[in-house]
Amino acid sequence: MKITAFLTDLIAKGHCCFTFAQAKEALGVSDIAARATLRRLKQKGELAHPLSNFYVIVPPEYRVLGCRPADHFIHELMQFIGTSYYVGLLSAAQYHGAAHHRPQQFQIMINQKRRPIICGRIKIVFITKKNAEQTPTQNFNTSQGAIVVSTPEATAIDMVTYPHRCGGLDNVLTVLTDLVKKMDAAKLQQLASATAEVTWIQRLGYLLDLIKANNLSEILQKSLENHRVRARTLIALPKKSVALEELSFKLGKAKNQSSREAKKNDKWKLIINKKLELEK
Repeated sequence: MKITAFLTDLIAKGHCCFTFAQAKEALGVSDIAARATLRRLKQKGELAHPLSNFYVIVPPEYRVLGCRPADHFIHELMQFIGTSYYVGLLSAAQYHGAAHHRPQQFQIMINQKRRPIICGRIKIVFITKKNAEQTPTQNFNTSQGAIVVSTPEATAIDMVTYPHRCGGLDNVLTVLTDLVKKMDAAKLQQLASATAEVTWIQRLGYLLDLIKANNLSEILQKSLENHRVRARTLIALPKKSVALEELSFKLGKAKNQSSREAKKNDKWKLIINKKLELEK
């Protein structure tokens, strides 16, 4: 089989990517000959090579990017890697209609460390999350098949847990104004009742109050009754300073903040060490 026939057959079957092993078997040639053929197509812009032994077919409309959009091939890429995943944070918010600006990178949550993948102008970043496979997800259909995306409720939790990956809490607050329209109160209650980590409840509850999503914040407030709640700062302190947060709460100020700048929020037991503003 010639390489053009191989690629045409893949496209006809709804695939946009393939492995080196698949190409070599279809062509019936040696490793050296197969790699030379694929390299020539890559140089012409007809193939992208985001990962060793993994190739993406690039149609003319995407050649300016040097690769297809990540959601076209991410599911098959993660199957090739052999790791469970889900699209998270701002990338997930976009699927729920809550991204005010198109994310500059495609954010993937996995339970292990992995370096970013850069393919042309497409960048895929991997955020390590313990027990990521336990996060509630749902499937979204793309032009190339289904991908796994965190639910609106899980997306909100992840954003307040990893605000530095989302442009800061100001941007998280802005995204939440749209995301709350997709969030289900019963599902959020279930997640809050099952968690042993309450810091996200405190911070998300405060943000929900700011945007007047009282039906959701009341659920989180009630869930705190079943937990021993320690004081926390709204903006997380460095890890070595975490032990000082409760003392900061009692003193009425956060580390490196004057009492005038930092205020206590008794409802959520938070030190408000930064005034948040909705981004335009």
